[in-house]
Amino acid sequence: MSNNSEGRIERLKKILYRRDKNTLQKKRFELHSHGEEQSDSWNEEPALSETAQVRTVPNPPMPFWKKFFLFSVLFFTLALVIAAFVFLRDSNIVSTRNVDILVSGPVAVPAGEEVQLQVIIENNNSVSLESADLLIEYPEGTRGADNLERELTRFRKAIPNIKPGEVVKEPIRVVLFGQEGDEKKFKITLEYRVADSNAIFAKEKEYIAHVSSSATSLSVETLAEVVSGQEFKVDITITSNTDTVTRDLLLSVEYPFGFSFISAEPRPVSDNTVWTVGDLAPGGKRTITIRGVMEGQDGEEKVFRVSLGGRSGIGENRLGVVYNSSLAAVKIARPFVSVLLFVNGDATAEYVAGSRELLDVSIVWTNNLPTKIVDAKLEAKLNGAVIDKSSVDPRNGFYNSANDTILWDKNSLPELAEIESGAQGRTSFRFTPQPLFTQNGTLFRNPEVSIVITTSGKRLSERGVQESIEGRVEQKIKISSEAVFSANAVYFIGPFQNIGPLPPEVEKETTYTIVWTAVNSSNHISRGTVRTVLPPYVAWRGVKAPGGEDVTYNEASREITWNLGRLEAGAGVTLPPRTAAFQIGFIPSISQLNQSPTISGESVFSGVDEFTGAAIRLTGKALTISLNSDPNFVFTQGKVVESPAAQ
Repeated sequence: MSNNSEGRIERLKKILYRRDKNTLQKKRFELHSHGEEQSDSWNEEPALSETAQVRTVPNPPMPFWKKFFLFSVLFFTLALVIAAFVFLRDSNIVSTRNVDILVSGPVAVPAGEEVQLQVIIENNNSVSLESADLLIEYPEGTRGADNLERELTRFRKAIPNIKPGEVVKEPIRVVLFGQEGDEKKFKITLEYRVADSNAIFAKEKEYIAHVSSSATSLSVETLAEVVSGQEFKVDITITSNTDTVTRDLLLSVEYPFGFSFISAEPRPVSDNTVWTVGDLAPGGKRTITIRGVMEGQDGEEKVFRVSLGGRSGIGENRLGVVYNSSLAAVKIARPFVSVLLFVNGDATAEYVAGSRELLDVSIVWTNNLPTKIVDAKLEAKLNGAVIDKSSVDPRNGFYNSANDTILWDKNSLPELAEIESGAQGRTSFRFTPQPLFTQNGTLFRNPEVSIVITTSGKRLSERGVQESIEGRVEQKIKISSEAVFSANAVYFIGPFQNIGPLPPEVEKETTYTIVWTAVNSSNHISRGTVRTVLPPYVAWRGVKAPGGEDVTYNEASREITWNLGRLEAGAGVTLPPRTAAFQIGFIPSISQLNQSPTISGESVFSGVDEFTGAAIRLTGKALTISLNSDPNFVFTQGKVVESPAAQ
């Protein structure tokens, strides 16, 4: 290779590897197709293509601090634009956000005392608030400070115009009532309009105050334990805790199951459960005493719930806002001396007796104490006007007819001197009730006998001191009404004209009248009915009297039914008796010759005593053609005879 070609190569290397940034790169030769002629000589320098691309060297990236600076400027500019937009917009638009409602007042208030609140309204809009109304919804139990008798529910006040930037203050004076810890919520609303708009805007605010103490205190005192069936009392005391008069108080008591109300002082105003306490002066006090009897199982706990508060409305005996509530628990204890009563061997709480039934009463006692009882006494108090005093048989006791008591002590029953722990004893007495309606017109209405057994004695206490003990048990005996029913057949008397031969003749019809009569004494009888069945040879004639009585005939069963409904007490004694009559026809057969055939089966009266709940059933005899109850009837007319034409 010649020196000339070596020199050209070196020059090309210098150009290729040169570091000068301003120097343009040499154009590359274009590639030609194989068809073009190529030079085989290194001596000739190739020509540069006119279409060769020239590439420049790229600029270096921008530094980070410049980018951060530009971003900060853009962000700050955008924030200024947004702030200006919001400021300019709010300065021209009315918004409820520009109306502030503040309430100044205590967060804890004593019930029954005046509370002063102040509602502050501030208009931060650029326009006036027109036709504004301030509306306050009071919590339950709010009363006016100037009138405690009227409960407040809502307050509305018109505020004609609230100028831009103006502050309006509205004072509120109220008295709150409720239980300690109650949350009282006030709802405050401002309604307003703006110029050139019919829209109503509203801004709301809530204010909550807590009742720190009640206006009254309530205490309930009673026995911790009572014996089932024993009378006891419950004392309820109401005391004022405020310096103002607490008006129109009402007390309500919820009794436990098994409690029977006897009396109360003062008397209740509704259902034996509601009392009017009225106005209670500062420091004033009221006491209500309730007496009753509790029934339950040994160890069972009974709870009384007592509530005190304001009246729900004018003239209503119903509790509204509750100021106080209290619970009192009473436990059913096993009696010191348990007593069981048996009436004719029956130990049910209510025994139903007949009007003339002999009543044999047995008393069985048991000492339930771990120690013995000495000097025990038993007393039976008999209550009821229906008792026939002359029939009382006290057995081993003494009957004092002046106060209707029977007394047993250690003198009449030596076993009462000492009753060992767990020991039992027994005694008895008997008596008979009076007739429920007498010949002199006396009528006992809803007759009842009450037997109250009182036990007393002494025991040695755990401290070695003798203590008196008492027990009480009651038994009621209800006397069923004395009803009388009769069924009679007649021919010559009664509401109908009877026809046919008498005595009746074979194969000829004779009609009879059957009369039913019901009489009742002391208690109303409901669902009263009378039924009988006609023999196959007797026909129903469809005639009945009086027209108001419901008498029907069932052709399929041949049964006649009288639906009395209610049979009033005193029917047939102080009131007219109930009667029903109907007519039947009898055509005797030759087989009944010289006989007195039955023309009506037994008549059965049934009903329910409304006072005792006992079922009443009376039976009237079957009726024959022998008319013993017809005063014009001759006994020879009581048998079937042969027709004279057949003789």
